[in-house]
Amino acid sequence: MKILFVISTLRSGGAERVCSLIASQFAKFHDVSLAKFDGGVPFYELSERIKLINLNQGADDLGILRNFKKRLNKLLALRSLIKNGGFDAVISFLDSTNALVIVSSLGLKTPIIVSEHTSFDAPKRAIFKILRRILYPFADAMSVLTRYDAAHYAKFYKNVRVIHNPFFADKAQNLESKKQNLVIFVGRLMKLKNCEMFVRVAASLKDSGYEFAVAGEGEQRSDLEKLSAQLGANVKFLSNVADIGTLYQRAKILLSCSIYEGLGNTLIEAVNFDCARVATKTSGAAELITDGFDGLLCEINDVQAMSAAVRSLINDEERRMQICKNARARLDEFSLQNIYEQWLALLKLGGAGDEESE
Repeated sequence: MKILFVISTLRSGGAERVCSLIASQFAKFHDVSLAKFDGGVPFYELSERIKLINLNQGADDLGILRNFKKRLNKLLALRSLIKNGGFDAVISFLDSTNALVIVSSLGLKTPIIVSEHTSFDAPKRAIFKILRRILYPFADAMSVLTRYDAAHYAKFYKNVRVIHNPFFADKAQNLESKKQNLVIFVGRLMKLKNCEMFVRVAASLKDSGYEFAVAGEGEQRSDLEKLSAQLGANVKFLSNVADIGTLYQRAKILLSCSIYEGLGNTLIEAVNFDCARVATKTSGAAELITDGFDGLLCEINDVQAMSAAVRSLINDEERRMQICKNARARLDEFSLQNIYEQWLALLKLGGAGDEESE
């Protein structure tokens, strides 16, 4: 098959990493192009077999009038690409890009597959909720990350399937010798990811003998560094970490503090490296964690409960290791090959060609 992937940008981010992984896996067996709106260098590695198309329309907010012009230019560029590219299918990532791809392909016969990577309940501007409700039924198939989201979308849209994010590395081995007394947060430093909660937990556990580190960048970094200093938390801010696997190998515990989360890549990645997961009860975390069995869950913004959960693992290494062992039992569900096969099935469901991988 000849497949076009479309995403706004390939900067550091969860959906961006998934798009890079899935596109690279498809490129092993199919003719793959990947279009993005900006001209930046991809943060994540892409297969050399992928034809990377920079539409050079920008991915940043420019204000109402300039944004309107930018979106019009994106629509025209996408329509020309889809109309003349001879693609068997188009796979789009993230809601705003999904809307642009659907509009740009109206009247064309190319199957359109949209992929949602945010929780259905996540706060959105009203215009995006309206566009989503109006436009998504025009897509030929749709992937979501959780059963919770699928139950909502299936009321209005056809061919909705749950496809989890894949983990990004080979199964890690001999991890215990590499483990350090380290608790980590991995994610974009923005309000919805709620790294402030991580800093406050670190401050409450500063007598634990554990280090706390943040891997990620974002608009809240300066405020978070100030908060850490004020609370005496001594959190290390590492910026974006390209070799994130090495950090997971060292860490014993991962905290996910999100207010909303579709399906956090970190909660899958951590399993592969025997990094115990403590997370807030978002729909994504509830999809991946059975509380007390393969991870620990707590209420959103309940710093005291999360601190107690982390301390319980710090004080009981045997329990932490058992939780990691239980989590690894599901790891094959998230293998890249398994997720790729689910994407092939979704393409077929959406009316794309039925070529199979080897």
